[in-house]
Amino acid sequence: MIESLVIYIQAIISDYGALGVFFATLIEEIIAPVPSPIVPLAAGFFLLPAGIPVAQIALKGALVIALPVSVGVCIGSACVYALGFFGGKPVIEKSRKLTGINWQDIQKTEEKISRGKKDTITLFILRILPIVPGVAISGFCGVVRYPFKKFIIITGLGAFVRAFILGIIGWQAGELYANYADVITKFEKYILVGALFFLLLFLSGYYVAKKNKARRI
Repeated sequence: MIESLVIYIQAIISDYGALGVFFATLIEEIIAPVPSPIVPLAAGFFLLPAGIPVAQIALKGALVIALPVSVGVCIGSACVYALGFFGGKPVIEKSRKLTGINWQDIQKTEEKISRGKKDTITLFILRILPIVPGVAISGFCGVVRYPFKKFIIITGLGAFVRAFILGIIGWQAGELYANYADVITKFEKYILVGALFFLLLFLSGYYVAKKNKARRI
């Protein structure tokens, strides 16, 4: 079942590009058993061509992978948020087969998210690093009446950063991306931290080199 769904998601991305990434993200966001990195990884493999300048890869990765994923995650998360907001515990429990979360997941999420001054940073980090499933975060935010506007903005930004990094990894991994999807799911938080560090390091070096070259001219 899951294998066929993953193949279907890959086909959507390959055939429809950025629009396919958006719809594939909606599927992944609603159907919990699908490995969460599979959409941006597949998009990186199928949609980012080899042999073009880094600046073009970054721009294309942002527009055809990170942006559609971000919009898809926001819409999917808003649906789960609404379940928690309007239904609370009864609806969360009744919809567990669809969303893949139960009330215990919501309670665990509450331990990691504070509604104090640091809640924005905490939520943003949790959206980038998969310490807690995204559906659990959305359900919790709905249950506690977390401000919807702030919730959507943070969700979108976090999903954008995460999808961009995974898209670049998928582009670099080539055909092997599918083999590493499960491994990345298990160790994603460490991979994302490392990838973000090296990406920032690379972009800093690229910027410094370009600046030095401009000075010499």
